[in-house]
Amino acid sequence: MQIRITVPCQHARLRELTTTIDDVLHQHGVAQQLRHDVRLIAEEVACNVVDHGGADQEPHTIVTDVSARDGQLIIEFRDDGNAFDPLSATAPDVDADIHDRPIGGLGLHLVRELADSLTYRREGGHNVLRVTLRDKRAA
Repeated sequence: MQIRITVPCQHARLRELTTTIDDVLHQHGVAQQLRHDVRLIAEEVACNVVDHGGADQEPHTIVTDVSARDGQLIIEFRDDGNAFDPLSATAPDVDADIHDRPIGGLGLHLVRELADSLTYRREGGHNVLRVTLRDKRAA
C-alpha cells in the first residue's frame, strides 16, 4: 500500500486529509486502533502546520505519504511552511498542575507517545516529518 494526499494548508481541508487516510487504511484491513492513532497523529501534525507554518500569508500545502511495509505503517508529512523541527520542542510537564502549564505542546507530546519512531529533516525548503508505527497484525 502506498498513497499520497496533497491538501492546502487550511483548517477546512484537514478533515479531507484525515478521512482519506482513514478510508484507505480501512480498505487495506488496518485495525481500528491503529487507524485511530494515525488519525490523531495526522490531525495534530497538520493542525500545527496550518497554525504555525504560514506566517508569510502565501498559500502552502501539506503532502502526506502513507505506506505499509515490513510490518510498519509509515506516514511522511511534507510542508513548505516555516522551518520547524518538532523533535526539538520541549516536552510538556504533564505532571504539573493544569494552571501552571503553558498553552500548547500536548499535541506533539501525543504524537511522540503514539509513534514507534519519528524523524525530521529540512529538505529543499520543506519540513519532512516521518512517523513510523508498528502494525501489530504483521507481528
